Order: sequence, then C-alpha cells, then structure tokens
Amino acid sequence: MKRFAGWGNVPAMAITSSMCIGGMMLFMPVLSLIFRDLGATDLNISISAAAWTTAAALSQYLGGQLSDRVGRVPVLVTACFGGSAALAAASFATSWIPFLFLYMTFQFNHAVQMPVFSSTIGESVEPRRRGRAFSLVELCIAIAAASTPLIGARMMELTGTQQLLLLASGMWFGAGIIRYRLLRETRPTTTAGATFGFSEVIRGRLLSVTLVAVGCQVALTLTKWGPFMALHANDFMGLTRVQINTYYAVGAVCAVFISPLAGSLVERFGSYITLGMSVLVFGSSFVLWSVQTSIPMVIASYVLIGISFQFCMISLGAFRVAAIDDEVRGRALGALGTLAMLTAALSVPLIGYLETQLGPFTPFIAGLVVAVAVFARLLAMYRSGDEHRHDEITTVGPAETLVGTPPVPAPGPRDTRLPLDGATPPKE
Repeated sequence: MKRFAGWGNVPAMAITSSMCIGGMMLFMPVLSLIFRDLGATDLNISISAAAWTTAAALSQYLGGQLSDRVGRVPVLVTACFGGSAALAAASFATSWIPFLFLYMTFQFNHAVQMPVFSSTIGESVEPRRRGRAFSLVELCIAIAAASTPLIGARMMELTGTQQLLLLASGMWFGAGIIRYRLLRETRPTTTAGATFGFSEVIRGRLLSVTLVAVGCQVALTLTKWGPFMALHANDFMGLTRVQINTYYAVGAVCAVFISPLAGSLVERFGSYITLGMSVLVFGSSFVLWSVQTSIPMVIASYVLIGISFQFCMISLGAFRVAAIDDEVRGRALGALGTLAMLTAALSVPLIGYLETQLGPFTPFIAGLVVAVAVFARLLAMYRSGDEHRHDEITTVGPAETLVGTPPVPAPGPRDTRLPLDGATPPKE
C-alpha cells in the first residue's frame, strides 16, 4: 500500500506558500503601474507580461524534471532563495528594462515551484483527503492575499514601492528557511526510473488534461494575473492605486471564509465538476466587474472575483494531482505548465493589440470565452469517467499504471458458485 508523507507537510506548505504569495501581493495589484512609473508604455507592459510569462513557462518544465530526479524539497527551497534575491535587486531598478529582466528572474523562480507545489501537497495525504489539504493551504494563502495588499497600500502612501519589493524579498527568504527545516520529501521512489516525453501531454487522454490546464492558465492570465486588470481599474474605473489594493483585499478577505467550503465540495463532487463550475463563474465575474463604475458595485464584483478565484485554485490544485499518475507527476505537471504558460504568454500581446481595436472590455470577454471552453471540456471528461478511472488506480500503490496506459478493469463480484463437476473451487 502506498505510504504518504503525512499531514505535517501541509501546514508547512500552507505557511510558506502564504509568505510567498503574500510577498507578491504587496505589489502585484499595481505591478503594471510600477512599470509605467519606470517609463514603460501600455504596449511595453503587454510585451513585458508576455516575456515574464514565457520565463515562467520554461521554468515549469525544468521544475518538474528536477523534482522527479532530485526531489521536491530542494526545488522548493532553492526557488525561494532565488526569488528573494531577484526581488531585492529589482527594488533598485531605475528603468523598466532592467526591472523587467529582474522580474523575469523572479517569475522563473516562482513558476519553477508550481508543479512541485501541487505534487508535494497531493502526495502528502491520501487522495480522498486532498480537497481538505488544498483548502487548508489555499485558506492560508487567501489570508495573506487579503492582508498584504492593505499593507502595501499603506506602505505606498508612506514609503513608496521600493520598500514593498524589499519586504517581499524578506518574506521569500524566510519561506525558504522554513521549508528547509520542516518539509519532508514526498517524491515516489519510482519516479527516477519512469520515462516521460514532452509530447505525451498532447496524446491520448492527457490531451484533454492539457486543454484544461492551458485554458485555465489563459483565462487567469487575461484577467486576474495579467496586466489588464490594474490598467482597466485605473483607466476605465478611475481607481487609485490605494483603492485598487484595498478593494482587491476585500475580495480576498471573503475568499478566506469560503476555503473550507471549497475543499468540502471538491471531496463531495470531485475536482472536475468543481473546477468546471468555478472557472465558469470566475470568467463571468470579470465581465461583470469590468463594466462597473459605482463604488459599491465595484467592491461587490471584487468580492465575487475573490470567491470564485479561491474555488478555482483549490479545485485546480486537486485536479492537477488527480489527473496525473504518481510515477511521472513532476515531469507531466511541468510539461503541462510550460505549454499552458507559453500559450498564455502569446495570448497577452495578441489580446493587448485586439484591445486597442475592439475596446477595453476585450480581455475580460476573451477570458469568459476561454472559461466556457474549459467548462465544456471538464464536463466531457467527467461524463467519460476519467476522474473515476484515476480514483481507482491512485489507491493501488505499486500496481499503478503510467500515464497514457489503459486502466486495469476493476474485478467483478466474487463468484461463489461451486464448479459443475464438483471439484474444489480455486483459491482466490
């Protein structure tokens, strides 16, 4: 029977992940405006977003490869220290071009953890408890995402953005130390001998998994994670930087309270259905948000975004682990992440150009279209029994099959009838 690292890893990942995300959220809601301050035009910002997304995409495949070969913990620890150094250096940049290269380095270190993040949490507990594990981690992340934008808003009034980056650097450095001391390795022993090629993610049943991963990444990049949200809030809604950080935090606060419910729904209905519904609501919430002009409705739409985003993150984490078999999980998730982020990187300048032709709502309408496509694919996978197939094989342990191989049929009911010739029934 497969052994798991235990729940001790889950609080360690919850604490350190909240430190990393909290550090990012000190400045992320106004990142596009920081680029503007350093002399970048809106087109420069779109191209920059494509550049740092590409850097993040390439690092995911590397992270997956390394995590399957040398372990999950070394990758997680090294990335924290590398990201800390990049943020510290970026705080002293005086032009947008060197700031971009340093921020690309930071994003490289951030994204190299993504396949390892899901693997470490999912491999630490039994499959039936993954919903609760991811909800605990995302709960802590949501608390950080809710509080740090408020801290950032206050610091921007008092000290400016340089101190935000230095504080974020310190938080990442502290997370690296905690991970080094507390995390236990979860990498299955079979990963080193298993083979997995990049092309596997576009063949067989993994093609559907890839389409979901790519769609989720593109939808998130065009909305919450990309450059368009801050620019739209500032230019169309007329919000100040302090207001952007503050309202963003209000939505994150509401997401804190929804995390336990999201974890329970993942365990009750499965990650496929929960993720599909969450992505659909998330895409719709951004279209609703983008047309608001009154402050009460702006705040309400930020709340809807925060809640639906939390559902997406919890169910997406469970989906990423459930859809991939143990022996190749790191490499498969790395390949998926690379392909997804490269696609997202290409989508940013394309949508940025279309925005100049079609209007300021283009990124959010495009995000909704992608969300609908993701929902349709997940629904088809669920109806085909894909999630049930994986749940059957993930509890077997040594007999688990590799990605791309057909599932072993479940044994039928035990035949208790005696043979017709009166012979002794065979032993089972």
